[in-house]
Amino acid sequence: MPETTTAKTGALAGVRVLDFTSYIAGPYATRLMADLGAEIIKLEPPGGDLVRSSVPRRKGKGAIYAQLNAGKKSISVDMTTPEGVDLVLRLIEKCDVVFENNRPGVMKKYGLDYDAVRARKPDIIYASVCGFGQSGPAAELSAYAPIIHAASGWELAKMAIEPALKKPMRANDATADYMSATHAMAAMTAALFRRERTGEGERIDISMLDVMHNVLAFEYQETQFPMKYGTPVNIPIKAKEGFFMIAPVTPKNFDDLLAAIGKPEWKEKFPLNTKAHFEAWEGLMEAMEDWAKDYTAEEAEKIISAGGSPITRFLSMEESMNLPQVAARGSQVIANDGRGDIKMPNTPLRTLHADSRLRPMISEYGQHNDEILGGLLGLKQDELARLRDAKVVLGQ
Repeated sequence: MPETTTAKTGALAGVRVLDFTSYIAGPYATRLMADLGAEIIKLEPPGGDLVRSSVPRRKGKGAIYAQLNAGKKSISVDMTTPEGVDLVLRLIEKCDVVFENNRPGVMKKYGLDYDAVRARKPDIIYASVCGFGQSGPAAELSAYAPIIHAASGWELAKMAIEPALKKPMRANDATADYMSATHAMAAMTAALFRRERTGEGERIDISMLDVMHNVLAFEYQETQFPMKYGTPVNIPIKAKEGFFMIAPVTPKNFDDLLAAIGKPEWKEKFPLNTKAHFEAWEGLMEAMEDWAKDYTAEEAEKIISAGGSPITRFLSMEESMNLPQVAARGSQVIANDGRGDIKMPNTPLRTLHADSRLRPMISEYGQHNDEILGGLLGLKQDELARLRDAKVVLGQ
């Protein structure tokens, strides 16, 4: 069993983040910070983050919201009112980080842009994530992950390696969001470290397009220096039942694969260390599929894995969630989102000497108004009641 860390202090304990984010990229970045012990105050707009009601839903509640926002406190202040903006600025004075993922210009409209915030708290770390970044001719364009996937070259790169495709594949993934979130989180923690040494705040500007260009390292360089003999492609192999993927990347991997399937002669038939590497690779994949027709994907996995070469069956999401490896590492936790238990992946940020884990608290909309506005800012109950009546403070 993995070592329990619940008695330890998280590496970001004592860090307070005012989180203006919604949807995926911003919320996941601050969720990761919560996993490391930071106090995340999620400031939601009137009605709350739209992902609260997005699919898949259980009893009207969006399950993705729970996974992206676990461990955060929720308040709601109407920032279209002068009193609301004043409350937010007062709160910022007590925070270390401000994080937002709106289009450039939105925060300035509220009087909460970097310059305005820095004037109130000079050492603030102010982070933004958006489609195209804070500068340049495309900066103010609206963009979500599918737009960035298309604009970055990623979708056409995938189409180029699949001969059967006549147009880019359908997609519903949020790769650009999650990758941008991890880059933002890294930049924020680096800025916190720098502030400890210099006392200076930071302005962080994460462009999802920049992130995807960095992710597409092979494609970025191959565009400039085209390969003469083809492009390496990992090809799914169809078995008698199911599919599997092999990755004999090194000479030893290749030797182990051929030994496991009893085909040592294929080393000469499909030479992978020559200029004809990619032609040989395609031939190897065809030969592997012919070999696999006599085995299920599970049988093939056992045979090849026993020899030491990398392989996996293609698993459904449910199968992957129930892998023994997931259970052994404590990679899944049970939380309660107010509608019952919900399975969620534990944090991928594992640290031995500090507490790192998904915090299973799922806040209701505006649940922590009294704690934050009353406790942290010192507002009296009659003042909070007046602000609620005036609809400056919303939710619970």
